[in-house]
Amino acid sequence: METIAAGLGLLQAVAMRPLHHPAIDDIEMTSVLYALADPVRLGIVRSLSRDHPVSCVGACIDEELPRATLSRHFDVLRSAGLVNTVKSGTQYLNTLRCDDLERRFPGLLRAILAGAAGSQPTRKPSAKPAAKPVAKAAPRGRRAEASRTPPAKARA
Repeated sequence: METIAAGLGLLQAVAMRPLHHPAIDDIEMTSVLYALADPVRLGIVRSLSRDHPVSCVGACIDEELPRATLSRHFDVLRSAGLVNTVKSGTQYLNTLRCDDLERRFPGLLRAILAGAAGSQPTRKPSAKPAAKPVAKAAPRGRRAEASRTPPAKARA
């Protein structure tokens, strides 16, 4: 019984773990550019630049992505220092760290968002290969055999 209680305590500790947000001085240019190189994440940042705090799902209206994928995208954005995430009830609300990024890299975020204003985020190609056409199976039975034999020559 003690191991079950200890396991539940560990589970609660992991679930209640605070989210990591890098300090302003710890935000690196390479991390920011890597995070914004993905079209889905760039679209999320564009969406967050227009709105007030938005939930993970609310920031991706155009994309129908699995929650795990969205979670990973927001984790990359948060680790790069682009997004601040706070828990509000059962949701996580996200805001863009515009002021922090402006202090660290003046004009960078504005330039990237201005350059991306004309482009629409596109989905990455699927990792699955395209389906190959299936060849029809040859017919079986007497009719099939008759259709494969050459026609008899006409007798004179």
